[in-house]
Amino acid sequence: MFCKFFAHDLRHGLGDHPCRLGVGFLLFFCLSSYHFLTLRIYELTNPEFFETPVTTGDYFLALTGGCGKVESVPGGGTTFTMPVLWITFVLWILFASLYYPFLDLQGMGKQLLCLSGTRGVWWASKCLWTVCNTVANYLLAFAASVLAGICFGAVPSMTAHVYLYQELETNAGTLTSPSTWDIWPLFFLTALALVALSLLQLALSVAVKPLFSYLLLTAYLLAGTYLQSPALLGNFAMPARSSLLATTGLDPLLGGLLCLWVIVGSVLLGWALFEKKDILGGDGA
Repeated sequence: MFCKFFAHDLRHGLGDHPCRLGVGFLLFFCLSSYHFLTLRIYELTNPEFFETPVTTGDYFLALTGGCGKVESVPGGGTTFTMPVLWITFVLWILFASLYYPFLDLQGMGKQLLCLSGTRGVWWASKCLWTVCNTVANYLLAFAASVLAGICFGAVPSMTAHVYLYQELETNAGTLTSPSTWDIWPLFFLTALALVALSLLQLALSVAVKPLFSYLLLTAYLLAGTYLQSPALLGNFAMPARSSLLATTGLDPLLGGLLCLWVIVGSVLLGWALFEKKDILGGDGA
């Protein structure tokens, strides 16, 4: 029965939405292409950074990196700058997983649920679909950034250069490398954090309307852009806040463990709430 539910979700939740995937790819490509414009500035101000070719890893990190730890500056104020590319990237991925699970309860999904006689199978299928959909959109963002980089002459590589500290609003004195970073570990940690956030959103959507859960996650993510704390999971989806890039960053191992804890907790909490939810008399949302 689980396989039937999951096949139904893949077909209707992913396969039937090529336009959404296409719009997402175009959005990620345009966001990644912005890095080409910033390169022109860096070449004028710091020509020493460009003795080696720009890589596709630079483009990917520019899209997903976020911003470094916010610090106070002499005379008042802070170094905070809103990471617009990052917040757009994350919010689109969360939005892509927002409505399908509960729209499904208004159609064929409700019939399948009634025939199966168990809510646990339906919920497990939706959790696995959310994971697959999040990973698919994340890989789409990765492919779009790589394509953007190649279109503008970047070398295919997941090595990123430290000149990006300016774009990521990171203190140059805290960088962990004088030249390059290997960002493969951060590639996987960001994916894990996005999966955790998507499942948390799914669990919240059982208790409140999906739109409200999305707004709550948006506020949670915005708080994370200003405050660096393990309690704000968005920090682990932001490579610029990692100790692999900056000495003031958070431990990626701690981030991975917290993400796994949130994933398990969201699945169990959502299941408990869904078992008590009135889906036959309500609107399923």
